[in-house]
Amino acid sequence: MRRIGIIGAGQAGLYLGISLLEAGYRVTLFSEYTPEAILASKPISTTMLMPDALELERNLGLNFWDDDSPSCEEIHSNISDADGNLILVMSNILEKPWQAVDQRLKFSRWMQEFVCRGGELVIQKMTPLELDQCAPNYDLVLVSVGKGSLSSLFEQDVQKSDHDKPKRHIAGGIFTGLKEDFSAFKVTNIFGVGEIMLFPFYHKDKKPAFAVGFEAYPGGVMDRFLGVQSGQELLELSKQVIQELTPWNYEIVENMELTDDKDWLCGAITPTVRHAIAHLPSGATVMGIADTVILHDPIAAQGGNNALKMAHLVTQRMIEHGNLKFDESWMQAVFAEFWEYAQYANALADCLLTPTPFLQNILAAMAENPEIARDYFQGFNHPPSLFPWFFDAEECQKYLARKNSRTVESNYVAIL
Repeated sequence: MRRIGIIGAGQAGLYLGISLLEAGYRVTLFSEYTPEAILASKPISTTMLMPDALELERNLGLNFWDDDSPSCEEIHSNISDADGNLILVMSNILEKPWQAVDQRLKFSRWMQEFVCRGGELVIQKMTPLELDQCAPNYDLVLVSVGKGSLSSLFEQDVQKSDHDKPKRHIAGGIFTGLKEDFSAFKVTNIFGVGEIMLFPFYHKDKKPAFAVGFEAYPGGVMDRFLGVQSGQELLELSKQVIQELTPWNYEIVENMELTDDKDWLCGAITPTVRHAIAHLPSGATVMGIADTVILHDPIAAQGGNNALKMAHLVTQRMIEHGNLKFDESWMQAVFAEFWEYAQYANALADCLLTPTPFLQNILAAMAENPEIARDYFQGFNHPPSLFPWFFDAEECQKYLARKNSRTVESNYVAIL
């Protein structure tokens, strides 16, 4: 039986470990923290999962909260200017719901499930030296960590990522007391200022709540959160920003409260793509997956979804590889295959972080044509479906002309 080592007990590492157990592998999972410590920690993120990723969890029997967690069934999208004037309003019913479950609850429960299904869980903060020492004990070692000394073992791929600093400063919290529909994802785009997102969230204490997130242009009028020192300070600042920049939303959040004093986060992410292989001093090689090699700004909600999809692909290719050696050519081939998909997730996030001149045309067309809105939001679930029209000005013009022509013809027939 082949032995696999996985470093990191997050979305990708846990899914990969459990799926490999189901395929008959012996798997050791290294986690810096115990399940109890993870459950009691500050929020890891407020990740939103789309239908394809949710289906992967369900196929593996990991959807423990489907009956209780609120789901996003529609999108409400607003566009405003920096003075708080509402320019555009649109809404769209999603073909399949999205879902956000507190990763503290998810990861702690999945760690227990991993052990129940026969996996070996080792609580250990892995250093590069320890990684080098343990690598020879396994047929393959996969590193699934988003930050720290292990991720720095993987060199940046400058051809696939050219960011050298964050494009947004990020803040958010988990709240109750909002006057809002538990079935809607609400996003406000303030051109040149940032984005405010509000969506239903299943809290670790097994109760519905809301996540409210801010993506601020560095140095802009929304960029006020990086010095926050407490949950109460973040709560007050969140209300203040919403009242000033999107006053029509203030009634919704006027009475909101944090679910817990520690249920908030602030920070910044530099989007990065790294090479999939790291060479250790002993000559051993390890493979990076998920955030270790493709790190997203959360603006397009691709991080958790990509993590699951990459872990699923790696599992499939490992099974197909049989008893052959997991050498560098195999590692590179698997990453290259996933990049064929992930390049579009990267491009989607980049287009939202640095809006193209024609993005406003797309948003305006979405408000008039539900079919365009459906295509756009489906792109978050499957980013390749946005190619080429979302990423190229000429192709966008052709796409909008085609869609609008179809709408006109449909209306004409209806009138007749």
